[in-house]
Amino acid sequence: MKGQTWRFVITGLLVVLAVVGFWNTFRLWTMSSDDKARMDEIKPGSVAELERKAMRLGLDLQGGIHVVLRVKMEEIEPSARVDAVERAIQVIRNRVDFTGVTEPIIQKQGDDRIIVDLPGYTDAERAEELIGQTAQLQFKLMETQDNANLLLAKIDSIIVASRQAEKAASESGEATSPKTDETPADTSQKDDILAELLGSDSLGAEGIEDVEDNPFTQYLEQFLRSSKSGSPWPGYMVAAKDKKMLEKMLAMPEIQRVIPSDVQLAWSTRSEIANAQEVHRLYILKNKVQFLGKYLENIRMSRGQFQEPTVDFRLTGQAASAFARLTGSNIDKPLAIVIDEKVESAPIINSKIRNDGQITMGQGATLDDAKNLEIVLKSGALPAPVEIIEKNVVGPTMGSDSIRKGLTASIIGFFSVVLVMLIFYRISGLIADIGMFFNIFFLMAAMSVMGVTLTMPGIAGIILTVGMSVDSNVLILERIREELRTGKTVRASIDAGYDRALVTIIDSHVTTLITAGALFLFGSGPIKGFAVALFWGVVISLYTAVIITKAIYDTRKGYKTLSI
Repeated sequence: MKGQTWRFVITGLLVVLAVVGFWNTFRLWTMSSDDKARMDEIKPGSVAELERKAMRLGLDLQGGIHVVLRVKMEEIEPSARVDAVERAIQVIRNRVDFTGVTEPIIQKQGDDRIIVDLPGYTDAERAEELIGQTAQLQFKLMETQDNANLLLAKIDSIIVASRQAEKAASESGEATSPKTDETPADTSQKDDILAELLGSDSLGAEGIEDVEDNPFTQYLEQFLRSSKSGSPWPGYMVAAKDKKMLEKMLAMPEIQRVIPSDVQLAWSTRSEIANAQEVHRLYILKNKVQFLGKYLENIRMSRGQFQEPTVDFRLTGQAASAFARLTGSNIDKPLAIVIDEKVESAPIINSKIRNDGQITMGQGATLDDAKNLEIVLKSGALPAPVEIIEKNVVGPTMGSDSIRKGLTASIIGFFSVVLVMLIFYRISGLIADIGMFFNIFFLMAAMSVMGVTLTMPGIAGIILTVGMSVDSNVLILERIREELRTGKTVRASIDAGYDRALVTIIDSHVTTLITAGALFLFGSGPIKGFAVALFWGVVISLYTAVIITKAIYDTRKGYKTLSI
């Protein structure tokens, strides 16, 4: 007994460490929603802190978002396509890390696709903005009002001419068609580009006369003026209900041809409420990029003078000098902040800006919008545009159902094994069951300490570990039985049984460890979760089967009989 004291000491120390390691997970899993709410009331953020310390649940257990992206290789240079997906994965990983999502799965699929799983994250709209945004930040000057007026007048005249041509063609068709007693043919299927553009309510001669001169600009309401001189700039508000119609107008080939190559018409990043209605903003910009967002440093979300959300930044070296020249030579003019070809805002430059600057968020922007902008600017722009081709939100009910079924399967499997061992091996089977209990307890504690994410495949790995643990004990018990049949004493039979079974147990465990290692190295996602649970389960099984159960048997060596 004295020679075996070290077994009890090490096991006792491991039990203490396991209790400490599993405590946070146990607290979190046993807390009700009301308990969590009270905990956050007493100390805000304490539940989030506890979740970070506890074992995390995967997408299949706690719900979250599954997104599949396609990198648009066709829109970048051939030389940049070699590692475009890998660079995009790194940028997306940086953005996700800033959100605080634990254990996200971000991996390549095929040649141009990326899979992103965000466990516990259910804001699908924000996730789409965060992941799918290319985040090319540019600073551009606005076109002069005189040049913008000339362009808008051309657009109006093109639409008027097109509508008059449509009207003339329609009248000509009516004049030349022969009169018959039959019902006139249905001409509603004829292509009428402008009818489609302006909506069915504007069809007919009366509607045409009403908007004869300004079919495009009648929907624009100017809002942007210099803060000092009061000079107007080509920034317009458009009712949300009219935005789609104006986009169709601007997409007409005739209008595209008259827009100069150095001019850009850009919409705002989001809608807002103005004059008791939802509106979008339309800006007429100079297409030349004056400054790039990649030079910004120390980016952080903040609040402006009137507590509106902003994003502050700092410039150093040549970038600071360039920005100072840009702002110094354009005082009292708007500087458009453009992200992925959409205007976030167009603040008026009041003074030269050299080192410290501020991105004013557009009207209607929230703190979440500012936080998103901070994240994408910090993590950098994607090397190529991406499109979301699949997006699924896994609801919490699915996660709860998966947990319930997994726990039910684990409990049934555990007690089935316990019962079988008691029936076949009696008291010795109970000792094996004790070793199996320690195996599962140590495994859960180890996974908690290592920050492993528990998934359904991980639960399967834990259940398989139960079988591996019992298998080792079955080998030992059968060897002990064989020794007892030869007439050896209980002490000699136990020692011989462990000695004879040890080599076989080690062989079986090593081969399983090699398999688990291969699954972890070459697998991905759920396969890795299974491999981690299996690997550590097998390692711990080797200790519990050879050390813990042997320590218990050592207390029974003085017995004349053994219940086996």
